[in-house]
Amino acid sequence: MRRQPPQGPQLAEPSDSRLVIDVQRTPDGSTALLLTGEFDVHTVNSLSDTIVTLIEAGSRCLRLDLSGITWCDNGSLYTLLGLKEAVRAAGGYLALSWTSWPVAQAIARNRLWQLLRR
Repeated sequence: MRRQPPQGPQLAEPSDSRLVIDVQRTPDGSTALLLTGEFDVHTVNSLSDTIVTLIEAGSRCLRLDLSGITWCDNGSLYTLLGLKEAVRAAGGYLALSWTSWPVAQAIARNRLWQLLRR
């Protein structure tokens, strides 16, 4: 008996419960990802896996809301840059819609505003 492919994106369970990712389709057809918790080297794989799953399912316009992030390290920001380029290579767009104070501080400290705004 053949297994039927899953309908719609099947998101994996988060690899670390310190980061919660809520995925919502918006009326304009884009996909909003609301992140809550810690965004660091231990949790960034959850975001990477979620974005890959969404791209494979056909999502092309992704908006990240990082307003619920309480901690952000440098490595996760550089991973975010890589994810932004991967989404672009797949014909999509990844944008930051909101950031929390810890995220804004980390972006400023690493001088990444221009790269993340493109």
